[in-house]
Amino acid sequence: MFFKILREIGKVLSALTQNREKFRWRLLWSVLLVISSGGVFLFAQSTSVYFKNFVRHSEGDFCQHLPPLTSFVVYLNGDENRILLENAPRWEPNADPNINGMGVFGVELGNFASPGLQAGDTVHVRFTCQVTQQQGILTAVVSGIPWYYFPTTLTLMPTNFPPPPSDVLLEFTPDGFRKITWNPQNNVTYSVYRHLLHDTVALGQPRRLYSRIASGIVSGTCIDSSGSHRAHGYIVLPVRSGVYGPHSQEVKDYPPAPVEVNAAVTSTQPLTVAVTYHFPGDTTGMQFRIYRDTTAAVPLDSLHRVGSVAGLAFLDSSVVLGRVYYYRVAAVNSFGVEGLWSSVARVVAEPFAGGKPDLDVLYISRSPRYPRFQVVYDPPGYNPHLQPGTQFLQHYPLNGENLKYTAVIRNSGGGTSGGFTVEWWVDSTRIQTQHFSELFPGQKVISRFTWPYDSLHPNMIECRAVADSSITEVTESNNQIAIRSNGLSFHFYVEDSLRHLFETHENPWGSYSFEDWAQFELQKMRQFFRQAVYPTTTSQGVTEFVFLDTVTYHPNGTLPAYGTHALPSELWDGQWGFLGDEASLNYFQNIVLNQNNGVDWALLHELGHQLGLIDLYNMDVQESELQVIEPRTGQKPPLTPVAWDVLHYCSRHNYLMHSNFQAGFSDHSAGALQRNCGKRRGFFGEYLADVPAENSLLLRNSSGKPVRNAEIRVYQMQDNIIPNTVKFSGATDAEGRYVFPHVTDTSYFGGISVNHPFSSNFSQNPHVVGTNAVLFVRLAKGDSVGYGFIDICDFNVAYWSGDSLSATYVLPVTQWFQISPGAIEQSQAEVPVRTELIGSFPNPFNPRTWIVFGLHEKSSVHLEIYNIAGERVRVLAHRVFLPGHYRIRWNGTNDAGVSLPSGVYFARLKTDHYQKALKLILLK
Repeated sequence: MFFKILREIGKVLSALTQNREKFRWRLLWSVLLVISSGGVFLFAQSTSVYFKNFVRHSEGDFCQHLPPLTSFVVYLNGDENRILLENAPRWEPNADPNINGMGVFGVELGNFASPGLQAGDTVHVRFTCQVTQQQGILTAVVSGIPWYYFPTTLTLMPTNFPPPPSDVLLEFTPDGFRKITWNPQNNVTYSVYRHLLHDTVALGQPRRLYSRIASGIVSGTCIDSSGSHRAHGYIVLPVRSGVYGPHSQEVKDYPPAPVEVNAAVTSTQPLTVAVTYHFPGDTTGMQFRIYRDTTAAVPLDSLHRVGSVAGLAFLDSSVVLGRVYYYRVAAVNSFGVEGLWSSVARVVAEPFAGGKPDLDVLYISRSPRYPRFQVVYDPPGYNPHLQPGTQFLQHYPLNGENLKYTAVIRNSGGGTSGGFTVEWWVDSTRIQTQHFSELFPGQKVISRFTWPYDSLHPNMIECRAVADSSITEVTESNNQIAIRSNGLSFHFYVEDSLRHLFETHENPWGSYSFEDWAQFELQKMRQFFRQAVYPTTTSQGVTEFVFLDTVTYHPNGTLPAYGTHALPSELWDGQWGFLGDEASLNYFQNIVLNQNNGVDWALLHELGHQLGLIDLYNMDVQESELQVIEPRTGQKPPLTPVAWDVLHYCSRHNYLMHSNFQAGFSDHSAGALQRNCGKRRGFFGEYLADVPAENSLLLRNSSGKPVRNAEIRVYQMQDNIIPNTVKFSGATDAEGRYVFPHVTDTSYFGGISVNHPFSSNFSQNPHVVGTNAVLFVRLAKGDSVGYGFIDICDFNVAYWSGDSLSATYVLPVTQWFQISPGAIEQSQAEVPVRTELIGSFPNPFNPRTWIVFGLHEKSSVHLEIYNIAGERVRVLAHRVFLPGHYRIRWNGTNDAGVSLPSGVYFARLKTDHYQKALKLILLK
């Protein structure tokens, strides 16, 4: 939705450069567009009207349940012979589902046809929530098209509706009719609805407009005697005493689409293209029709059908050298019904990779998968603990439990492979062999292996592909893959254009596949693990092991929104998405493959986050972020930036998780990885709470001599700001030592120190995301005033090195200034005369903005971000603040760390005696 708004803003600016009349029209249209975003939204197609509204339970809370536990039926003018369901297609690419679990629902009314939606039509929506046994009906009249329908709310009420029909089955009778059966309930009658698969709308999607073919059924059986060879989907709708229940799951009379379709030249004498594919089901009695065209929009008609076969490969020798061809495949069942069409496979009819085969073990998947650790932060950024209810979940296999390993092997070359054997090895001992026949270029097979899990002595599980006879392959570097049985698994999502790039450009292994490049990348990460040898924390390097478990392909522009941030339902330990847009293609071809010898250094940094590491650059102090006032001058300390406007770099700035991606892991990152080795995600940054129980500073001057009996003031970074609030104060002793005050609460999270030097000054709980992990130290002795910074890294490393009770750190104060004591001495920032939400800078913003407010008294502060629909998307602050000025950064993400789309948002500040909202505009 917000991407539409963003495009409209662009059109407004474009119109302004052309003529004022066009500008006025376009501006008015954009304003209406924004207003309508909460209700019905009109797309560029004049026949599209997206009806969207809120839905609440009778208790007032939003209905956040998802299908199939929630469902709806939409019909026009009281006519229930034609209905739309929650599976009706959206006409906007990559749009949310019609029921997205966020308390709203929607449906594209343009899917009505014969007749379509018209002004004056009455729209009826019957929404059902099975979880709460509630139902409601929303009715609205279409005043005209375009239709700007302001948001309303459908409130559900307790209703005694019948359950959805269960065990719905579809089979063909001997005379070719469809027979739909289900388990009927007493006192319930049923209607059967049907939609035509190949009646399509926007983006080639099935319209899914269901028509009633039978009603009043009590027997649990319906015969569709049309005898058509067209493909249909069927649902069953129950009614009891005039009350409708939720519909059944859909049953289909057609086969699913073939998947992983690939086309490649397999022979030059004669020139032949091999089209290979997999079928997600039983192939008994199944035929496969192959369609071809010279454009990507392959028509599926008899004119473009080039063959029909019973197997999973088709050889096309009617191609012309140098031409580009596009193929699609559809399965046809034994009753002649053609099913869903496959995706399009592209091929240039010319030899590839010198016509050589290339047996390629792409990856090894491990199952079963267990839920990851789920750590929650309450309030956000504070108090890490396991999500309630998950403390006793099984996260690892049991000792002796059989694990299943599935290897995917492909011929990634340009010639037919011939027969080969797949060997499975455990700790250098061959255990199992399996023979396969030839593979055409691009064709895949899978091999499975089972081995018991040893929790004390993890095994190395290896799969090798060995050719039956001596053949010349493109490379043999990809003929085997080894993983460790207790390693952490990654899932990579890849859009088609990027996949094609890697299949036509040589990677560092000398082969042509995205998977091989990904294996090379993870091999580099494991190399960084081994090289992270630090005597006090990781004397043998980091013992973690990561491996590529699964790769899935996606059409361009359809990468899942969670491609880089795994949902709780995802069981992989980490994942990443790879876009296929022009910028990504240029980056991988020109930077990664050419300049960087195949290494994507930035990806290694991002994968570090997948293992729980934070961005160490959160500890950098910008000049504008240091708000401390020098008491003797009333001005900011006269410090010189080390680079641009940065006053202080994190002490581990020259490493992977900061800025030098090629330098590997610092001792701090390595210690964090080893501390959480095998912990399976979820532990993002909580290791920062590991500090010794007692901490001392030894203050030294630039000559290395102790700074004795000097006044010391310590300020702490709070959410990327170092406010003019003294956290600790005192004096150094005769040895130049200062001991931080400290309190330990043994009842909190197994004894983590609550009031350690880096715990928040405004919260009773430790803050662990790194934005308060820097201390600013001011020393004064006579006319000399010196300044220094220290971050949490040294404290963590001391703790992991065994100094959990006490540790001492040397802080050389190298920047000294001659400033005589004066009357301006102060210890607190100037207190604002009133509490006020001042503003945000910049606004509009991309990708981050700073929200500025002032407090004239100590107060509880709630700073939250809401979207235009009134839904809270981010909590920025939820704790007690002292009087002063504050600036809190928002980076345009929600509480889960997922980037939000462009659009209008609101920042709401609420204190004990003040409340105000501020409009923010995020532009991407």
